[in-house]
Amino acid sequence: MDYGKIQIPYIGNLAIKNKAETFRAKYWNKVLPVDIEKIIDVDLEINIIPLPNLEKLCNTDALITSDWKSLYIDKDLFEDERRQNRLRFSLAHEIGHFILHRNFYASLAINSFEDFYAFIEFIPAEQYGYLETQANKFAGHLLAPRDLLSDKLNKELKKASQKINIDNLDKLLLKSYISNPLAKEFGISQESMEIVLNEFDFFKDKNNS
Repeated sequence: MDYGKIQIPYIGNLAIKNKAETFRAKYWNKVLPVDIEKIIDVDLEINIIPLPNLEKLCNTDALITSDWKSLYIDKDLFEDERRQNRLRFSLAHEIGHFILHRNFYASLAINSFEDFYAFIEFIPAEQYGYLETQANKFAGHLLAPRDLLSDKLNKELKKASQKINIDNLDKLLLKSYISNPLAKEFGISQESMEIVLNEFDFFKDKNNS
């Protein structure tokens, strides 16, 4: 395959959200955080294989093979208890490729990190960016169910309003404050949670809407 001629098909935000929700409804036991490692290992029967120095070798901390049998994860990340939220997001990201890019990935015949390195070396940066952005959005929807998050966000805002006047508080500061407990509950990084919260009307910039 000529990687230089690859064109990644457009997938809209709503389509990504719907695919993530359909996938989650099939496998999720309704317990937070979403146990993506169990879903991959037990339900999908994809082997999770810690690989030393994966991030250094390929500039990525996880990759899934084109036969969908193995998912390699950087060994240091896999074993670091302090980075479990990052691990969960990386695993969910790879499942984003499994769901969104199934036929495309199968055509790449990526079965080792050498194959993956050749792929990222020659695919146009813009196209690779589209591919990764779509998988990131899928992971965000998979790990943070929006209906449940909406309920918990309202509860956190109510709790905050009992301590401070949130109407007069800078929205960025409030978002940072609110995102911390929510991130812990949903098992994603605070940075990822802040990005997700940007979707909610309360945090949208009314001047740009």
